Amino acid sequence: MKTSPLPAAFQDLQTFVPDWALPNEKVRYHKLMHTELADLRVFFDAMLPRAGAIIALLEPHDPDALQGELLTLYQLLATFVETAHPIELNWKSTDIEFKSDPMRLQFHGPSAAY
Repeated sequence: MKTSPLPAAFQDLQTFVPDWALPNEKVRYHKLMHTELADLRVFFDAMLPRAGAIIALLEPHDPDALQGELLTLYQLLATFVETAHPIELNWKSTDIEFKSDPMRLQFHGPSAAY
């Protein structure tokens, strides 16, 4: 998966790009299910104070037309949004008890291709 560097104002988040700038919902879901809570906490704590600035930068742009560093930033933010609930809800683990087999989930749209 090829990603671009982040915009200069967000270089402090660059270390998270290889593991957390993920292209779609399916990949982000599987990342969440296979990440230890402590590792998720590090990502969450880095992203939370920057989320407002990221949204402000991305808001004027069409999400379907994003490319390069803005697309990478969008993917990082999407992963943050889709993986934040275990931290926000004080879960003990990212492994959901009594969950359905993740291989049985059906993803649609861009996620279906992965």
